[in-house]
Amino acid sequence: MSITRIGVCTMNQFAMDFDYNLQNIIESIEICKRKQCLYRVGPELEVCGYMCEDHFLESDTVTHCWEAVSEILLHTDNIVCDIGMPVIHKSVFYNCRVILLNKKIHLIRPKIYLADDGNYRESRYFTPWSKEIEELELPTFIQKITGQKCVPIGVAILQTLDTEIGIEICEEMWIPIPTSASQALDGAEIILNSSGSHYQIGKIKERTELFKDITKRNGACYAFCNLRGCDGNRLYFDGCSCIVLNGKVLAKSDAFSLKDVEVTTCDIDLQEVRNIRINIKSRSLMASKQKHFPRIKLNINLTQQQNYIYYRDIPIQYESEVEDSIACYLWDYLRRSGASGFMLPLSGGVDSASTAISVFFMANKIFKTITTIDDDYNSHNKVLKQLRQIVQDDQFNPKSPQEIVNKIFFTVYLGTQNSSPESKYRSSLLAEQIGCQHYEVDIDEVCNACLSAIKPIVKEDPQFIVNGGTLQEDLALQNIQARSRMIVTYLLAQLTPWNNGKQGFLIVLGSSNLDESLRGFLTKYDCSSADINPIGSLSKNDLKELLDFCYNTFKFSAIKLILEAKPSPELRPLTAEGHVSEKDMELTFDELETFAKLRKVQKLGPVSLFKKLRYLWSDISPKQVAEKVKKFFKFYAINRHKVVSITASFHAQSYSCDDNRFDFRQFLYNWRWPWQFQKIDENSE
Repeated sequence: MSITRIGVCTMNQFAMDFDYNLQNIIESIEICKRKQCLYRVGPELEVCGYMCEDHFLESDTVTHCWEAVSEILLHTDNIVCDIGMPVIHKSVFYNCRVILLNKKIHLIRPKIYLADDGNYRESRYFTPWSKEIEELELPTFIQKITGQKCVPIGVAILQTLDTEIGIEICEEMWIPIPTSASQALDGAEIILNSSGSHYQIGKIKERTELFKDITKRNGACYAFCNLRGCDGNRLYFDGCSCIVLNGKVLAKSDAFSLKDVEVTTCDIDLQEVRNIRINIKSRSLMASKQKHFPRIKLNINLTQQQNYIYYRDIPIQYESEVEDSIACYLWDYLRRSGASGFMLPLSGGVDSASTAISVFFMANKIFKTITTIDDDYNSHNKVLKQLRQIVQDDQFNPKSPQEIVNKIFFTVYLGTQNSSPESKYRSSLLAEQIGCQHYEVDIDEVCNACLSAIKPIVKEDPQFIVNGGTLQEDLALQNIQARSRMIVTYLLAQLTPWNNGKQGFLIVLGSSNLDESLRGFLTKYDCSSADINPIGSLSKNDLKELLDFCYNTFKFSAIKLILEAKPSPELRPLTAEGHVSEKDMELTFDELETFAKLRKVQKLGPVSLFKKLRYLWSDISPKQVAEKVKKFFKFYAINRHKVVSITASFHAQSYSCDDNRFDFRQFLYNWRWPWQFQKIDENSE
């Protein structure tokens, strides 16, 4: 049997942190050597980090990558190291893989299809490769190490003494005819894909099925290597690297882990690839017509002879992927920000409770990591050391997740005369059960002070509608309460560490959900304004599922009370209830989620969206559907400006309305939509 072993290195990278990234790369190479791997592959753009964005346009970024490579070269004896970094060739930036072996550079492989949809803007920084093999002149200080003046750059297959390897970079596997398919038809038995593939609900399963399909059709070993962690932006890269052979998943890394470095490997029998290819005659016909790729020869054997290996297909499924991804994202954000914890205004409703529970999930993930001995990676000691630095206690040794929460998480109930005793109790009970330090502050004086300041200007005291006021007065009185909460929260975030005798500051967490952001049902610069929002791309239904999972897992009684309560912002006098969110929004959360998916995922404008819903909502009349559609787009247009300044959110859904990175649209509209609404009216007849 021709057995080979590849080291697929899932790593936590941080954009522009070259020291941290280099340390992880070198550690991964040494682990590969200990695991007797002869080929080490890492994630896309691992040297500098994937999310450098406009820093990619700085020549310094490429120079620092080469400086890191000068150190990596010293660790490449008897192991092929496949490294991701940007490269400049003839004054053009390329997204590349650099192939190292025995202190030599054998190939620079540029990306040929760039990712330019959703969260990705690669063509802003890079150019896709469209040439044959050329020669790239190395930096002078690299020449001194390798003894090479020039090295080949272009798309080629690596030819070792015993097998052939194709290289694919992220987006190239998603195109209609993947690069791997062409390389496999031309003889590559192993395909290595280096990616920066972010987490999104359902994406792990979709990705895995793609690998299985590619290898089952063509016969191949496919090694997928992904980034892990928050790379400095809204995205969380889930890791979940894997090795697939002929449609079976043989090995995988943890998708949601606090390990900085993880090497996934297994023994692979390449004879099984050859056997399946010989027996698919239609494939043989296609292979005979396949365009030839240039070969780059590597003087190394990757295989050895062993007895027969039995393979078991490993299922890839995660029941708590949303909870785990937010937890890991928050941990990366906390440890890299220099903050000493989190601050959250906790109202006793679903949204703020979901944010609070996300911090508890993070603490639970930390606790599991530091109490699980990990000899291969020493991650338990690394995470504990980082936690002690954050809490500023070298002896801290938590006995439960709640003890961690108590050190790093602070919540505050910001009550007014319009707040109910029930919401106050729910907040207090949840804080007690998850272990955070909880405060209660009455902000009526703050609101009254603002009203007193403008008293010489306004003609009379504004009133709520229930007290005879107009809608303008009512909204102004609601908004001053909401905005006062933001001011008091930030004041506490700055002073709480000082008050407790600690250094640093607290990160303010937001808690506005996707539905309300899309509808604009929030006050601009209220508690939705924060430093980061863990739940901003999740719908109200997603949040209820998250809380339901928490209740079933941890049995917090406060969660049950929160789920049973009617959602209300509690900004009007209590005598006015009926003041519940769905009534005020004039649309239900289920309807908003449907609008969000059709608008963003299926790219439907007002008229097409109406035509679609006319059949999906066949239980109501076309005119009723028309009214709901027009109502949604009216509110959407009036309030779109709020999304421009809304807090950056952890990305989890394909229909997020994040204006700054994901959902690019104007923020000034003719909210009457005269042309579109006329067409809807005509169609509703």
